[in-house]
Amino acid sequence: MAGEAAMRMAILWAFAIMTGLSTESCGNEKIDIAFVFYYIPDSNTELSRSPYWHDPGFRRALELLEQEHAMIVHRFNIADEQVRPTLEQEISRKRFSFIFAKGCWHTPVDKYMRSRILRLKPKSMKAGLFPACSSAPPPDEETGEPISLVYDVIYYDKLWLRGTFSHHPLAIHAFGVDAGKTFRASGNQRSGGPKLFDYVSVGIFAPWKRHENILDKNGSRLVVGYGWRPQESSEVISALFSGGVAVWQNLHPSKMCLLYMNTEKLLMAANELGGGERVILEARACGLPAQDIEVAADNHKILEFLDGPIYNASYYSSQIALGVRKSLGAASTAAHSDGNQPAVASSGEHLEPFTVKISA
Repeated sequence: MAGEAAMRMAILWAFAIMTGLSTESCGNEKIDIAFVFYYIPDSNTELSRSPYWHDPGFRRALELLEQEHAMIVHRFNIADEQVRPTLEQEISRKRFSFIFAKGCWHTPVDKYMRSRILRLKPKSMKAGLFPACSSAPPPDEETGEPISLVYDVIYYDKLWLRGTFSHHPLAIHAFGVDAGKTFRASGNQRSGGPKLFDYVSVGIFAPWKRHENILDKNGSRLVVGYGWRPQESSEVISALFSGGVAVWQNLHPSKMCLLYMNTEKLLMAANELGGGERVILEARACGLPAQDIEVAADNHKILEFLDGPIYNASYYSSQIALGVRKSLGAASTAAHSDGNQPAVASSGEHLEPFTVKISA
């Protein structure tokens, strides 16, 4: 019996070394991962204190990592300076097998990861990044190589970026909205009669969203925004008010379906750096027809979201988990990824959940 126990322990240690997992993770089949983000509330309301409150799909994906993928997610908001020493101490103790962050190149998160965390972590601890933007990774000042290569995994949110990350050995498509739950067509009927608004624009109050383009539209108009960039946001909102456009701030996501069903046109005026992917998929999940979504002519990246699948949180979570396990060296049959092809769900259990069919 003692010999068998010793043999099992030896196998456990060998597996831990090969995959980068701690022995605790191997024993209880849970993988500890750290999620690093930078978030400063834009008001004192309880709603805005909750990170990513405006993105239920991402939040649900993190929950599903724990519920369906045997992972434990530890969240670290580095906007709080007191959090950084704690995170660094946990990394020094090899608490995590994987650490990932969400933020564009040269944002506080990316800078902190590259300047501190990636230098501090042991080699067995892998790291990933959600760039959260549509720009290509800039070259490293010393090596000239794309800075994305310092991360073991890059998660990108649109197929339009597939070629951008063809240089990376593990670039995985990962995106989704909370379709079927927060955003669902049932109970939100779109009537053929007059709507409450002729045009609605949704997104953070920032220049790249180009909310001011709604001023060129006729009829009743509304901008639903969140986030606050002191001078830029003030200028945008002042222009909207002056033009007779209604402005709502921090509308809870659960209310968005009702709004979309009472809107003639969803205006996505953002430029190619300005996002809009999530809003379009959420609106479609609510039942808004793609033909009622007006996209800026110069925003080519967004077109795939008008007629492509509606990725849900289950797909999002599965793709994140895929990146974690592949980077740790664990065998996975859930999906395939290489530098030229996006990782997609297999023909197994995760094929159907990420496509939501909306009845006419």
